[in-house]
Amino acid sequence: MKRQLLTTFFLITCVFISFGQSNTYILKRQKYKTSLTSINISPDGSLLLAGFHDGSFRLLDPVSFQTRLEVEEAHYKAVNAMDMPPKMDFVLTAGHNSIKLWDLTGKRVASWSSHATTIWNVDISNDGKHAVSSAFNKTFLLWDVYNSVVLEQMRGHEDVTMSVCISPDSRLIASGSNDLTVKIWDIDTKQVVKTLHGPTQDVYDVAFSPDSRLLAVASKDRSVRVYNVEEEELVHLLKGHRDMVMEVTFSPCGHYLVSGSADQSLILWDVATGERIHSFLDNEEAVLDLVYHSDGNSFYSISFAQDLTRWEVHPEIFVLKYYDKPYLEELSGDPLFEPRRKGEAKKDFQARQAEAGNKKKEIMERYYQQYLSERDR
Repeated sequence: MKRQLLTTFFLITCVFISFGQSNTYILKRQKYKTSLTSINISPDGSLLLAGFHDGSFRLLDPVSFQTRLEVEEAHYKAVNAMDMPPKMDFVLTAGHNSIKLWDLTGKRVASWSSHATTIWNVDISNDGKHAVSSAFNKTFLLWDVYNSVVLEQMRGHEDVTMSVCISPDSRLIASGSNDLTVKIWDIDTKQVVKTLHGPTQDVYDVAFSPDSRLLAVASKDRSVRVYNVEEEELVHLLKGHRDMVMEVTFSPCGHYLVSGSADQSLILWDVATGERIHSFLDNEEAVLDLVYHSDGNSFYSISFAQDLTRWEVHPEIFVLKYYDKPYLEELSGDPLFEPRRKGEAKKDFQARQAEAGNKKKEIMERYYQQYLSERDR
């Protein structure tokens, strides 16, 4: 029996050495000479927006990271937030106490200068009409985007309000504060309609689900809370990080949530169950910002190590999470996956490796489709 177990373990190990997906799931990582301070993705997923500590920003190819546009000295200090409207006719950047709009050639077309302190967060609504911006004070601002005017100074929090976002249906605003509350505002009446409680320390980020039904809240207390906005109900208290949670973002499909922490990790969560699916641990420093790609198959993060990383949400993550035993047993029980046999010619072994690689993909895809079918029931 012991010999059988050792043989099975050996075969499984060989399978992963020869044919396995890298457990880092890093599609691309690039380090820069100056620190990145913010990232975002264009509405159509064709551009990656990157802000830097030296006040410059770049528009990057989302796959190769090649620079499509670079604007130096865009701001006096670090570019802490970037966004684009649905029409993608300009880029919005926030740095120091100013917000600037740029056309896609890098020409500045407008400046917004109603903040008195450092701006941390900016978000444009999906209908393109409004934007919100938060700075190092209690209030945040609601903007008329195309007229470049402040519609309202949003007052209601009792402490610094660093995080703010607009719901995907463009009806609501969520703001998170160091007063340990999250407020939900009606964007038309500009009034608070709900107040959510729960965080025990500062709130660093808030994010709506794609259907605007849920709100994720990242906190210094090392947790992520997921609320049902309409019911004002705590749906999940997600614990798994060992340090403050800096950022959180939903996948475009709404089934998943990714959180980034000062503990240098990223965690992929199941939104329906609150279960941790996978931890991405290959970071050298604290995670500073993150964003999902619109294809739903990858997401990006930046850290204090001056790197930009694209992570793959690979089917193997779900297969190994939910079907690891039958999947590995199926691989280990197939002679095709055996290590190089005694007397086997090198070219024959390489041919078998290629065949085994294709079969592994087929087996993985079968289990992944089973997972999707059960998930969507």
